[in-house]
Amino acid sequence: MESSIFNIMTFDGGGLRGALSIGLLERIQNQYPDIIRTTNLLGGTSTGSLIALGLAYGLSCSEVKELYSKENANYIFNKSYSEMIRPKYNNDNLKEILLSAFPEHLRLKDLGKLVVIPSFYLGSETSSWKPIFYNNIPNSPTEDARVIDVAMSSSAAPVFFPTYKNHIDGGIIATDPSLACVIQAISGNIGRSSEELRVLSLGTGYNFNSINHDTTSWGAVDWIISKNPDFPIISMTLEGNAQMSQIFSNSLLQDNYERINPRMDRGIGMDDCDSLNYLNELAKNYDLSSNLKWIKEKWNK
Repeated sequence: MESSIFNIMTFDGGGLRGALSIGLLERIQNQYPDIIRTTNLLGGTSTGSLIALGLAYGLSCSEVKELYSKENANYIFNKSYSEMIRPKYNNDNLKEILLSAFPEHLRLKDLGKLVVIPSFYLGSETSSWKPIFYNNIPNSPTEDARVIDVAMSSSAAPVFFPTYKNHIDGGIIATDPSLACVIQAISGNIGRSSEELRVLSLGTGYNFNSINHDTTSWGAVDWIISKNPDFPIISMTLEGNAQMSQIFSNSLLQDNYERINPRMDRGIGMDDCDSLNYLNELAKNYDLSSNLKWIKEKWNK
């Protein structure tokens, strides 16, 4: 008899810190080789969209991990500009790397797994700005979207990269796409109950953040460019909506929701190529025993 369990795996945004997410998943798959095969829906935001789309296309963990190689990282972030007057990087090299992994005309409906990929559309003269959750759920209006366009749209991080086809990074609305995936699974053409859902959410690492300044006199410039953290209003937007997703996903699913997000001993920017070795070592050495126990008990085999 077919299982009624519906498994969802999600990947946060976080730039090069996606190396941590895919490194952790690689270790999990070493223990549970069928975990991708038994996943029904993959969700990913920004860098997480690259992972989710890659796995849905059929790439192995090691092939996805190669996207985060030192060589690729240095190529994507090879020439920076002053982010105050233009995007810090162009996105040509990122697109080139992605085209080496995905066929140019591959569409969401061609993927072997269901996906949900958040982005934000900036609007036009005839339509307002709005969040878009690109997906290939049956009869989705976005199922014909090209995978390369969805990946570029979801990862068009303001300040760092240019807008892409009038879209910006999905982290603006859903740095952690878990809640969005849960809602998609409950509603519409999937129509599962919350009791049937299992969510395994992989983060890109965190460190203790706070603003240790008197902010009562801050104006627009302070909220935008003050340090510790960098670009505080953006940092709070990304982290705040991620925490909201985690709070409500956990509230809805309780023991059927599992979050893996190692604490880092320092802040790591999305373009910090020098920290790749640290991220890979953290993925290699992080204690996954409780997470593996949850997978054994909860994940449909």
